[in-house]
Amino acid sequence: MKNKILLIVVLCCSINLFSQNLNDSWQIGIGMGITKFSESDAAFIGDGYQFQVPVLSMTMPIGERLSLDGAMSFNTIDDVGFISNSAKYFSMDGSLRYNFDAILDKFSPYVFVGASVVDSERKMTPTFNIGAGGIYWVSDNIGINPQIYYKHSLESFESMRSHIQGTLGVVFRLNWNNLFEGGNHAGKSTSGGFCF
Repeated sequence: MKNKILLIVVLCCSINLFSQNLNDSWQIGIGMGITKFSESDAAFIGDGYQFQVPVLSMTMPIGERLSLDGAMSFNTIDDVGFISNSAKYFSMDGSLRYNFDAILDKFSPYVFVGASVVDSERKMTPTFNIGAGGIYWVSDNIGINPQIYYKHSLESFESMRSHIQGTLGVVFRLNWNNLFEGGNHAGKSTSGGFCF
């Protein structure tokens, strides 16, 4: 009986400690993005810069340092004053993210590789992506998330060109643990049910 109680205590403590890892949480995000094309590619696409809003994302942890990230970018606003879109831009992105240890307990940097399907004025085109970013946690459940992609389009595809996309968003940690454990942990938070 003592062994069973000890096992339960150890498991509960492990769940509590594990949930304090900033990288161990489902996250959803919303933000904006800017893409930049080279001069020669801008002549082909129609814009040197494009503005996207909204940029939506969801992240799912799959290991101690790995997570899967999905995102969609839209340019629903054609003119924001400093950038005017003459061409449409829509992308669906999938990435495998490697999370580094948090810096100063607040900033969680990461790198990623992945792929996108990008739709401009012509047709859907695949790209291969690499990038980096990070999340600065302003609270246990809300963070500011800048990141940058390089999206490489093969020259055999005539509908899109390689480009850089920078995004800035707000992410929310989803508190799945609380749904199953019936409440908040004391002290530093668990991975964020909608707790915002």
